[in-house]
Amino acid sequence: MKVQDVTITDEFSEIVQIGIIVKDMEKTKKAMLDVFGLEPDAGGEFLYKDCIYKDSDKLIDAPVLSSFYNFFNIQLEFLQPIGEQSTVWSDYLDMGQYSLHHIRFDVDDHDRANQLMADKGIGIWMEGHSLIDPTCRFTYYDSLEKLGFIVEAVTRSKS
Repeated sequence: MKVQDVTITDEFSEIVQIGIIVKDMEKTKKAMLDVFGLEPDAGGEFLYKDCIYKDSDKLIDAPVLSSFYNFFNIQLEFLQPIGEQSTVWSDYLDMGQYSLHHIRFDVDDHDRANQLMADKGIGIWMEGHSLIDPTCRFTYYDSLEKLGFIVEAVTRSKS
């Protein structure tokens, strides 16, 4: 494998999660149980408060229903958009996109990751703080047109 841009692959070096948008979480959970014999390791209805959304100065609260499966040494995150608020998840569903939503990387320097993506012409779709560790940020990058999926970066927890 030839790596043309060592700088970006230094920061985006570890895939830890694959996110998948679904229309019906219960149907998906039943299918995961029927096919793989797996129940979610975690999940529920979550509200991410005060998120930056696209280029707006207005912060949003972003609701989502999630189920997490730790499977094949990677986490599968199934996401069902809920509520009326436009979010990175509902936008995807509204565009007719189902299935692969994002590939998540844990990063050490979030500001550097944002700059590296900006240098590639990829802006921020939505950004907020982790519900598990509020000192950590998450960013969904608007990489759909260039890559066919969204790249997510989450600050690696220091604790």
